[in-house]
Formats: sequence, structure tokens, C-alpha cells
Amino acid sequence: MNMEKQDILKSKTYQKYVKKKNITQATLNTYVFALLQLCKANNKELDHMVAEILEEQLPYIDEHGRIHEYNPEFSKIDDYLNNTADYLKEKGNSNNSIQSILIRIRAVMNSLNIKLPKPIELENDEKDWNVLTKEDIKFVNSISPLNYQALFTFMAHTGIRTGDVINKLTIESFMKATEEYHNCTELDDFLENAPDDMVGYWEFIPKKTRKHNVECKVYNTAESSNLILRSLHMRKESIRRINEKNNTDYRLEKTDALFSSRVKNFKGKLTENAVTNMCHRKNKALREYNERKLYQKYEDGTISKDTLMVKLDEIPIFHAHGLRKFFITTLSIKRVDIRASALLEGHSPIMQDKSYVDSDKLDNLLWEEYQRVIPALSLEKDEEDFTMGKRNKELEIENMQLKEQAELLRSENSQIRNTIDRQVEDKIEEVLNKYGF
Repeated sequence: MNMEKQDILKSKTYQKYVKKKNITQATLNTYVFALLQLCKANNKELDHMVAEILEEQLPYIDEHGRIHEYNPEFSKIDDYLNNTADYLKEKGNSNNSIQSILIRIRAVMNSLNIKLPKPIELENDEKDWNVLTKEDIKFVNSISPLNYQALFTFMAHTGIRTGDVINKLTIESFMKATEEYHNCTELDDFLENAPDDMVGYWEFIPKKTRKHNVECKVYNTAESSNLILRSLHMRKESIRRINEKNNTDYRLEKTDALFSSRVKNFKGKLTENAVTNMCHRKNKALREYNERKLYQKYEDGTISKDTLMVKLDEIPIFHAHGLRKFFITTLSIKRVDIRASALLEGHSPIMQDKSYVDSDKLDNLLWEEYQRVIPALSLEKDEEDFTMGKRNKELEIENMQLKEQAELLRSENSQIRNTIDRQVEDKIEEVLNKYGF
């Protein structure tokens, strides 16, 4: 039986559950996925399984007049849940992922007053998420197409969740985020005149926190904006070539998704599956790269075998959420003000009562704190480069000030000389007139 997501959405069981719960769409999607796994594992429709389970719960009298009570430990729902766990294990899911799916299935069944067996005990096999380093992200960018370089850098420098990046952000929203650097309202004008090194400012309510109306206020680096601009120019040129080849009339428009791919003719938005698959491919290459470096160190004698084993186990996994974790960890390492950090990350702020918070001062704090972490986020420059760049800028300003002072002195000297010359000429003329010359 080929079960699809639509079969779950149309089922009476799911519709009843939705009516009883006040849950965000993002959370509901996880329940749909869990119920779909239940159906696939047991090769049965959801409503049919629920009807069987409810019927089995009714007490009955056998031919000898004995009353039999329902025992959930020896029941169809117990079989269905165990079948689902086995099915997911065969698919390569971790125990923690399986547990999460089973919890959602049990929640739906519990809402239908189904008596449930004891939860299946699975060993916790969750591994610590080792944080990606700048070198890891730089390597992945070096083997990725430009559109994904722009995406990965943007996510690492903003911490915005994948769903919000691909579903909320359009080219127009990027134009608005950088509007203080240009006066463009049309895309062609923007692509022709937008300057390099723009820092974007994003203010929105993430899908995950929409229920609680929690805002995210975050910037993206000039480095990130430059990559986005380059990718937009590339998309426009690619669309032109597609039109020539296929005799189509596609146009890059400001309402298009900010991040797209060749599969979508650089028009449609990326899907979360596409991003996940790309990350999976790049993760394989990243692991091989890190393993080669570690084995080389071992062969060179700079690390022991025990250290090699530990380091191999600590190689981080490259995935989209890892880019958000890189951003949040960087804020933590740099000890960003906790109020600013919450808003930059899209988490609930410490001070909820707006009457006690000066929004202008908070916005200034956000900008000051984000500026402070840019060197730690940058994939193009080391933090020392920013220090040198800052010093060079200071020296450049000092040099300009000295030049202005020198020019002012020259101007003053010239005025003094002119004044003296005039005074001398006037005195000479006065003496000549006095003696009749």
C-alpha cells in the first residue's frame, strides 16, 4: 500500500486531533510525518488501524462465559508501535529519532482515549553535536556552487533557521534589508547599482516562534551580501541562457525566492529536502577532508593514536542547523549581551515588558554587539586581519587629518604672506608719496 502525506491529512483521525489541539503548522507537520511512518510500517490506513484498536479495547465474553478485559501490553497498538520502531530502525533512523516519532504517535492515540502499552525502551544513542569551525564552513564553500555558498554563508552569519530562509526570504526582502545603501525599488536597477559591502538588517517573526510572537532581529555581514549579489547576477545570466536554449521567457523578479537552484531554473525556491541533501553530500566530503588531515598528523607523529581516535570522533557533521549552531556558539564565545543575543537568535528576550525597554537603545545595542562578532563570523578574514584593518583605518584617518591640518597651515601661511606683502607695498607707496616720487 503506497501511503502519502495527503492520505494522513484527509483521515478522520488526524482531523479530529487537529481540532482538539492548538498547535503550529510546523509542529503539526511532525505529527503528519510520524503517522505516515506508522501507516507505512504496518501497511494499513490510519483510520482502519484506529478502528481496529478501539474495537479491541472493548471487553468481551467468551464461549465459557468469562469476561476478558483489554490488556494494552498484548494488543494491536503494541504490535503497531513495535512494527514502526523496527521499520524506522531498518531505514537507518537513530533511536532518538525513533523515540521522537513514537511519542507523537502515542500523543495522537492518547487523544482518542486509546489505552496505550508501556513506551518502548530504546537506548539513547544521541551524539553530541560538535560545532562547525570556520575552516569547516570555508572548505564546504570551496566545493559548493555559488548559490549554495551564498546560502551557507548567510545562514552561518545570521543563524536564521532553514525553513525561514527558504520560505520567507525573497530578493525584495534582501533589497529592503539593505535599503540604507541604495535607493533602488526595481530589481534591474538594484543589480546594476547596489554597492559592495552592504550589511543587511532583518526583522521578522520566525515560523517556530510565531505562536508566541517572538521576533528575530539580526544582521547579515557585508561578506554575505557580496555573495548574495554575485549569486543574483549569476542567476540572471543563467536565466538568460535558459531562455535562449529553450525559447522561454523567464525573468528574474524581486518576488522570487532569495535562494534558488538550477533544478528550479533559478526561479523557484529551494526545498528543505534539497538543502538537506546538499548538506549530506558536502558532509561526506568534509569528513574525508578532516580525516585526511588527522591521519597526516598521526603519520607525521604530531598526534598519538589515542588522540587520533578522539579527534576522529569529534569531527562535526555539516548540516543546515549546524550553521545556526555555529552562529549561536559564536555569540556565546564573544559574550554578547544576553538581551541582544536573544533577539539575534530569535529566542524569547529576557525583558518581555516593552514599557521597561528603550527600543532605540536596544537597537543600538544589537548593532554594536553584531559588529563586535563580525570578525569571529567572517570566513574570508581572520580576526587579526580585522584588527590590522581597523588599525590601518585609524592610521588612514590620522593621515587624512594631518593632511588637512598641513593644508590649513599652508593656506594660513599663504594668507599671512599676502598680508605682509600688501602691508609692505602700502608702506613703500606711502614713503614714495611723502617725498614726491
